[in-house]
Amino acid sequence: MATQIVANARRRVWIRSLDMESWLFDHADLLTALRDFATAGRDGQVLILLHDATAPQAAHAKLLELAQRLPSVFQFREVNDPVYREDRSAMLANDTGGYYTRTLGERAEGIACLDGRGRVRQLQQRFEEIWERSRPIAEYRALGI
Repeated sequence: MATQIVANARRRVWIRSLDMESWLFDHADLLTALRDFATAGRDGQVLILLHDATAPQAAHAKLLELAQRLPSVFQFREVNDPVYREDRSAMLANDTGGYYTRTLGERAEGIACLDGRGRVRQLQQRFEEIWERSRPIAEYRALGI
């Protein structure tokens, strides 16, 4: 479902994750969908909010490798406000109404839909509120890019 959500995106993908869980973000099909989205030439953007910025580096996350090759598409921020850090939910959403949310970000169980524009607007508003109060993750930049 996550792969389909990314494949259906036009210009935006929003990801909120605790630590870029490898069971999801290292999956070859999802990485392919993200690469295809990033290289489609549609001025796309993937915004990724993480609770723990060090874990993906330590785990050598494959998504980080992709993002470092396409830094104009992928942007990362770390949630540092204590109020938002208490919320352990995760989500993946696109600008066409697709979403996958997990109340407990550590677990795979969640709710997914490919045509939920109203719900995506709610998720996007919450995401943007947290995004604005989070710190950019400069450590992910390769070679000073």
